[in-house]
Amino acid sequence: MDKFEAIRAMSHFTKVKLSDFYMTKKEWEMRNSNNRKIFKLADTTTSTSGIATSTPSTKGVQGILWFKEIIQYAEDLRRFDQAVMHNEYMVNTGAHEVMIPRTTSHLSINTSTSEGADRTFTALNNISTVAVTLSASDFKKGGIAISKEAAKTSMVDLVAQARYAITQAMARDLDVAIATELQDSSVTNRVYGGDATNPSELAAGDILTTDLVADAMYELEKNNFVPKLLFISPAQLKAFRKDSQFVNAAEYGSNDVVLKGEIGQYLGVKIIVTTNVPAYSAGATDTNESSYTWGAAGHCCIMVGTNHLEQLVAGVVAWKEKPTVDYEYNKLQAEHRIYYDQAFKVKILEPKAVCLIKVTDS
Repeated sequence: MDKFEAIRAMSHFTKVKLSDFYMTKKEWEMRNSNNRKIFKLADTTTSTSGIATSTPSTKGVQGILWFKEIIQYAEDLRRFDQAVMHNEYMVNTGAHEVMIPRTTSHLSINTSTSEGADRTFTALNNISTVAVTLSASDFKKGGIAISKEAAKTSMVDLVAQARYAITQAMARDLDVAIATELQDSSVTNRVYGGDATNPSELAAGDILTTDLVADAMYELEKNNFVPKLLFISPAQLKAFRKDSQFVNAAEYGSNDVVLKGEIGQYLGVKIIVTTNVPAYSAGATDTNESSYTWGAAGHCCIMVGTNHLEQLVAGVVAWKEKPTVDYEYNKLQAEHRIYYDQAFKVKILEPKAVCLIKVTDS
């Protein structure tokens, strides 16, 4: 007879204390242990580890524990936002277009003036503009809806996971848009692996080399731009790791700021690795040179430069709406809604500040 049965057996005239109605931890464990013994199901089929797997008598009642943290997919690394300038003039305005002024050439000043004569003034006529105009497709709108039932019966925080998924999508969409625009047909600085002169001639073995980096630097420098960043894929990093000339030269010896994804410098150019470098399969049409298809699988590595003022003049991201993640609970539909909103336009500014290095992966 346990404590509660003893209390019930007492005369109603017997005085008892309030504590008599509570079990001690030890008493609770002993009583609960007895209960577990009553409902324990015997295992009739076991694996080599002794854990029941397919017992007909226990099917449907075996417990399943969920890990309370989602193992995230290995998202690609977003790096191309470092290659262009960002303009927010249109944010929170009614404008749908921004005009970006740029100089188109060196301005020669007329200094030939005869003694005693009025000087000759030079017209400031080397300025033009690049118009960045938004269209309906530049407004990115999406979202994730999670039913009340799913949210209430999940061991993980599905709303938090939805927020994470949306922020990852936002970052990737911007990165891919920049990489695509930097392959615009107006970019004519190109070098190729091996002895190829166009994408169709690329073949096995036309991999990235340090000589190609030097060649790409020359293409920028002859147009008075300073080579700064080179975006490569892991396939090209693999080739570099086996190149002693790169390994020895990529060691840091200064106080330069290290950028996202940067793995070293070569001849003063920061090498940045990302899987968002444009990839091509054999037979795929080249974005930059649409009249050619690739002769073998590879990547289009992208080198960008700055002007002498260190401005990132290769391209611009003109923002209309900065990335926003909103949340609401919709009672009518009984669902959690997480919203994706951003609006931007990517535009090439100085095609000569970009050089494309088209190489195979192996």
